[in-house]
Amino acid sequence: MITALAALFMAAGYAGEPNCLDWSKAGSVIAQNSLLPANVIYERVQKRMGGKIVNQALCQAGGRFVYKLVVLGATGEVTNVTVDASTGQF
Repeated sequence: MITALAALFMAAGYAGEPNCLDWSKAGSVIAQNSLLPANVIYERVQKRMGGKIVNQALCQAGGRFVYKLVVLGATGEVTNVTVDASTGQF
């Protein structure tokens, strides 16, 4: 359990990355760039992977916006998921 928590905290550092937005500013960027809303992305990720999204960030990567998510699985596994914010593709 301690290992899973340590991995979770290490994986959860997206918002501090230079190309990631503060989550409080993400809404305006989503609207201005016609990106898929976070709740739509969450539903797709949870339908595909199960588990619970424990951290999220909206980041720029390669000239596009992506959601970077940390998913905590039912058995404690931690998975980092990157989803294109325009298309919803994993």
